[in-house]
Amino acid sequence: MSPQTILFLLRLAGALVLLAFLGTLIWYLYRDLNATRAVASEQSTHWGFLRVMESANPSMAIDTFVELAPVTTIGRNNRNSIVVDDTYVSGEHALLSWRDSHWWLEDLGSRNGTYVNDTLITDPIIISLGDMITIGGVKFKLDSMVRQGVGEVESGIRDSNP
Repeated sequence: MSPQTILFLLRLAGALVLLAFLGTLIWYLYRDLNATRAVASEQSTHWGFLRVMESANPSMAIDTFVELAPVTTIGRNNRNSIVVDDTYVSGEHALLSWRDSHWWLEDLGSRNGTYVNDTLITDPIIISLGDMITIGGVKFKLDSMVRQGVGEVESGIRDSNP
């Protein structure tokens, strides 16, 4: 056998080993990705809910749950996370955010104010589960999870079909 043939066979064997290594690596990554996706789909990530306790507004039914995101805006404009169609609610009324393992509520300079447990807030404050938040004619209660059969969960996005 000539040295060129031996060199060619060694290169071919090296290429096959490299392809086998890359194929095995991709197979393990694919399995890991599928396992992670399965675990993530089983875990429901709920940051919390606002439960409508009182409402002078027909678009917000009592005992309706609205799911919260890590940063949730509340106001009358359609670009807010939670839209409250009430003339006493400003366009961008309040901001509810998850920071440092706590819920923070901030009034965004609204004309009629934001109330927590019937107290007007002027600075960002930490709120706890069970606190009552009043914005316009709607009173919300901060809840951690939905209880079965109590109400329906809404995304906070207003539906154009009544």
